Amino acid sequence: MIIIVFFTQLYCSLLDEANKAFQEKNIQKAIELYQKSAINGEDKAIFILGKLYYNGKYVQRDINKAMDYFTKVSAYGDKKAKYNMAIIYANKKYKNHSYTKAYNIFLELAQEGYAKAQNKVGIFLLHGIGIEKDYKMAVRWFEQAYFGHQYKPASCNLAVMFANGYGVFPNFGRARKLAQEGYEEKIPTCVKVYKEFNLHKYPKDKGFKFGYYK
Repeated sequence: MIIIVFFTQLYCSLLDEANKAFQEKNIQKAIELYQKSAINGEDKAIFILGKLYYNGKYVQRDINKAMDYFTKVSAYGDKKAKYNMAIIYANKKYKNHSYTKAYNIFLELAQEGYAKAQNKVGIFLLHGIGIEKDYKMAVRWFEQAYFGHQYKPASCNLAVMFANGYGVFPNFGRARKLAQEGYEEKIPTCVKVYKEFNLHKYPKDKGFKFGYYK
């Protein structure tokens, strides 16, 4: 028991030192400490390294290396890591690029109630990415992400559905109600649909109850 506590404290200390070095902009030292912590099995360090190599802001971008890190930490049940794996599969620059694999991972996470993945499944169904288009199912997933978890980008996508009549009857008042908050917060999809359809001209449909949430 004493040995386990000692090593746990050691791993936390390495991670804390790495975070401190990163905050102080000592990137090289931070990465070295993250790598040491990762070797010791610290899942947070492994995830951070995955993000660093995927974003490529502080190190040379390497999405293959990022995938390796995300795959390792996803084995611990980390949903964010698995989500990022799907993002990489959807990237055409990845050596094993596959929209189908990306969709399947998003779907698995969506079924577990992960809002960002629910929104992604909706997007894939809307555009037919790795799966046949299904507007009605896209609406259902957007609804679950927004009304089930208040994930705002999903409200923007629902606004797109109602403005265009994809899987639902067109309703600009509903579209405005769904897009309004995101438009004010400058969420790109909300801004685009709000301006494209001149949603400011339509009164908000305040009485509508959505999907399963009646």
